[in-house]
Amino acid sequence: MRVGLRSLAGLPCDRRGAILAELAIVLPVLVVILLGCFEATRFVLLRQKLDRAASSMADLVAQSDGITVAQINDLFTAAADQLSPFDLAANGRVIVSSITRPTVAAAQVAWQRLSSGTLSATSAVGSEGATAVLPVGLIVRTGENIIVAESFYNYSPFFLNSFLSPAVFRHVAFNRPRLINLSVISP
Repeated sequence: MRVGLRSLAGLPCDRRGAILAELAIVLPVLVVILLGCFEATRFVLLRQKLDRAASSMADLVAQSDGITVAQINDLFTAAADQLSPFDLAANGRVIVSSITRPTVAAAQVAWQRLSSGTLSATSAVGSEGATAVLPVGLIVRTGENIIVAESFYNYSPFFLNSFLSPAVFRHVAFNRPRLINLSVISP
């Protein structure tokens, strides 16, 4: 009986198993932090890649001394490569538009091309032939032209779906053509 009492008396001082109990409490928190860090990194990387794709598209089109549909399609392929490992064809789309103002009337969307992809995205500047919707402060003077590139991506989180909901990201870039007015696209 004395042995049993000694064992019970020493129980509060026994540290065996304490680490396992602490690990059971801390492990779920550590897993959530780890998954959150992974998802946050993926989120930031996607946003940077979308911004870079839109900027590159607008810049490359604006540098040309005339643009064809085949050249635009090549640039769409480059944008898809730039977004790797994110699948642009399955979850995104790039839209390139040319905004022109040949007269004193409102600026118009001269032409617009969409990359291949399954995402249903519409340009915020308007559709081809319509009056352009431009941000406040962006002025297209008579005879000028602006190239607008928009990149879209349907973001779905890998983990933490209950905390983060899917969203469509949109990045836009505006550039003025450097060499000639690009209000016409060649076939």
